[in-house]
Amino acid sequence: MNAARNPLTIHRIFHPTDFSKDSQVAFVHALKLALAHRAELTIMHVDPTVAPEGFEDFPRIRPTLATWGLLPESSSKGDVAQLGIGIKKVRALATDPKQAIIHHLTTSPTDLMVLATHQHEGSARWLRHPVAEPVSREVHVTTLFVPSHVEGFVSRETGHTSLHRLLLPISTDPPSQPAIDAASSLISKLGVPPITLTLVHAGEETGVDKLVLPQRTDWSWNQLFGQGDPVEWILAAGAEFDVDLIVMTTKGQDSLLDILRGSTTERVLRGARCPVLAIPAPLG
Repeated sequence: MNAARNPLTIHRIFHPTDFSKDSQVAFVHALKLALAHRAELTIMHVDPTVAPEGFEDFPRIRPTLATWGLLPESSSKGDVAQLGIGIKKVRALATDPKQAIIHHLTTSPTDLMVLATHQHEGSARWLRHPVAEPVSREVHVTTLFVPSHVEGFVSRETGHTSLHRLLLPISTDPPSQPAIDAASSLISKLGVPPITLTLVHAGEETGVDKLVLPQRTDWSWNQLFGQGDPVEWILAAGAEFDVDLIVMTTKGQDSLLDILRGSTTERVLRGARCPVLAIPAPLG
């Protein structure tokens, strides 16, 4: 098959931020994805009283695009629109970030959330309190987690991508085809050939022959099989192949921010050396 069956369609991107230095890495990924998909990017900060000083200028969209060579130094908001993207900044007056996120995603559904994470806390600085269960019960959205200590696959200085090597954990429950399709769609937009996609099977090999792997002349597919703890296999393979992105399907309602409950996604996220794209398994 020559095309992803269920491409990762992105029209709206949501990026919660705590205005920390670490969140800048997630921000440039969100901005780059908005450019690639000509999408609307909503940036939200939760504050119990008032916005921090300089909120309207942070994150600095136009200076970033100028640094990337996409806009002149003296650009206007209209120039940003000419690039095919829309930018919204939202300040939520709330004391509870998780409830603010739930409310926003309930009233304004998104196709992708991009979130900075601290691997020891499992979430951004202002999201350190448990958010997984209440959010995951109410929303179901694809999420790109960007660990705080990594540069990721988008350069902050140039905006160039370095998406060459992807790792995809394979399982039957949840099914892995949505992750394969999403990864194929993403690298069609952002990948820089040659592309290597490594499938990691930990445990049973049932259903491997049913996976649909899109073929391109500059893509190569590798498969690894092992026994034991799947998280250990995933992290070891990620380190061995120095992957730029891990793409995995997450199970049902545990998909969004279920990173504090000891799930596979949480353990992979806390040990990963690169961003993790979590694709919700189909409901039902």
